Amino acid sequence: MSDVMIYDEGLYKKFFELVGSPEEGKKISQAKAAQAMNYSAAVISSYKNHTYTGNVKNLEERIGVWLRQEARRLERLEVPVTETSTMEQVRKAITVAQDEGEIAVIIGAAGTGKTTALWQYARESFSALLVHVDPSFSKVVLMNAIAHALGVEDKGGMNAVIDRVIAALLGRDAVLIIDEADYLSDGSLELVRCIINDKARTGVVLVGLPTLEYKLRSLKHDHEQLQSRVGCLLKLSTLKKADAEKIIGRVWSDLPKETVDALVKGAGGSTRTLTKLMGRTHQLMSMNRREKPDADIISAAGELLMR
Repeated sequence: MSDVMIYDEGLYKKFFELVGSPEEGKKISQAKAAQAMNYSAAVISSYKNHTYTGNVKNLEERIGVWLRQEARRLERLEVPVTETSTMEQVRKAITVAQDEGEIAVIIGAAGTGKTTALWQYARESFSALLVHVDPSFSKVVLMNAIAHALGVEDKGGMNAVIDRVIAALLGRDAVLIIDEADYLSDGSLELVRCIINDKARTGVVLVGLPTLEYKLRSLKHDHEQLQSRVGCLLKLSTLKKADAEKIIGRVWSDLPKETVDALVKGAGGSTRTLTKLMGRTHQLMSMNRREKPDADIISAAGELLMR
């Protein structure tokens, strides 16, 4: 038999300790691993069964590279979702919109934790319909996304989709949350007001950057009717020190005050920056075999962040 058919059994064992079916308790599917390495699932399957007839050496070189990349990913720090004042405020605003059937507007700078709070609310509530929009969203795409969130058919013309959405929402205790609503056109915003809030009698939460408030208030954009339905306007502030300390404490307890202060200062009032800073700090701790962060490592980690 040719040398090309000789397997590296150590590599093989390490690979299939990680890759396989969920029923086997494996973290990554063979299909996902194959896609990441630009191979077909059939290649990985034949390699597993020791029937692969291609160049085993080349395949195992790529597997080795992939395993090293995955090892780095698995070592990444997962910062737990933490109950902060921002999360509490967002929850209250959404509840007002749902209970009163009104429109709530939540605005805040990038990194204030808006999206995390929304996803957490959606996980906690079976009645929340969360739609995340982007700059490509037209009226048609928006209505199809709402239909998809509702679990109703999004085929056919726009009017047919609208009729199905209204029918599904009428009498249902629901609230529609639109994240990054500042990307929506004026026409799309009015469509949400008219179809979801007026006709379907469903509460709506529009979430976005401060430009969203400007768009709603500007006479140029003529959103007088939409403004009249806004029953709650929440302006989120930057990350509070107490909230930052809560987030840090979920990962590293009993840190010296100066270390906590270094992380809080490095975050610059941004929840997103704080989690990134903690992640980079964790990486440097692993590389330097440190069990706890200190001011020097935090400073070095901060140099790797764009602010």
